Amino acid sequence: MNKRKRQIIHAARELFIKQGFANTSIMDIIAAANISKGTFYNHFSSKNECLIAILEEAREELTHARLEMAVNKAPSDIHLLKDQLSLLFHISQKKSFSEMFSTTFDSSDGEIKEVIEKHMIMEIDWLSNRLIDVYGEKIRPISFECAVHAFAIMVFSLHFLTFSAQSTVSTDSIVKETLDRIDAIIHRLMGSDNILFTDEIVQKLKGKAFRTNITKECITQQLEGFVQQLTNSDSKKCIELATYLLEELKRPEEKIYVIESILIAFNNSCRNTPHRAEAIEISNNLWSYLNSRKE
Repeated sequence: MNKRKRQIIHAARELFIKQGFANTSIMDIIAAANISKGTFYNHFSSKNECLIAILEEAREELTHARLEMAVNKAPSDIHLLKDQLSLLFHISQKKSFSEMFSTTFDSSDGEIKEVIEKHMIMEIDWLSNRLIDVYGEKIRPISFECAVHAFAIMVFSLHFLTFSAQSTVSTDSIVKETLDRIDAIIHRLMGSDNILFTDEIVQKLKGKAFRTNITKECITQQLEGFVQQLTNSDSKKCIELATYLLEELKRPEEKIYVIESILIAFNNSCRNTPHRAEAIEISNNLWSYLNSRKE
């Protein structure tokens, strides 16, 4: 995603938060982003596409933070899962998603509802797999259902505790208490035939949240573009690490664990720079590719 496109979606996000999605026009976005009408339509065909891009950018940031947090830690560590889950709420609060989606979630716009549902399914699918990491393959038949229960408990607990305006319970505490309750639900459902989310239903839901496969060629091309835009004014460390990653990817057999160890340093070198968002996107794609190579 180029800088101009990010400039547009950042302006759109601020407007959606302040004015609401329905009350924000494309001309409002164009004015706030200080761009021409033609520039907007070069990147987006509609206001809805801006919202989709905002969601995708937030998901990239969340995925990146979770992968970075998991480096050198056991996937079965329940404390890691708690911290990774908490990230969802921290990032949502930072980006003021509750304010932005208060006017979009109940929208009659089918495209918007479909996109929001897609991201909800992807998040539940992620938690379903992480629960399997923690509890083992034996819970696979009930993992998706448990993930649904977990999100229902977390989201509604947070909503009504916030609505009461008297609670000082932190999101971290809500996540911890939720996982304690899910532990009890898992033991209750083990061996039970009363499963709401059957394999057929789960696969149908996953089909709605189709994820594109990331290829080595696509990442190499993206990283080449990233390196080409760097100048002498950019961090020397960032330039060296990006160049090293590119050279490593061009090998017939890349060194998976070497690349993984370099990725965190690469992202740290891009913090507080105009390249931060694109570095996260590249890292997420690389991590997805490397994980597929391990399977």
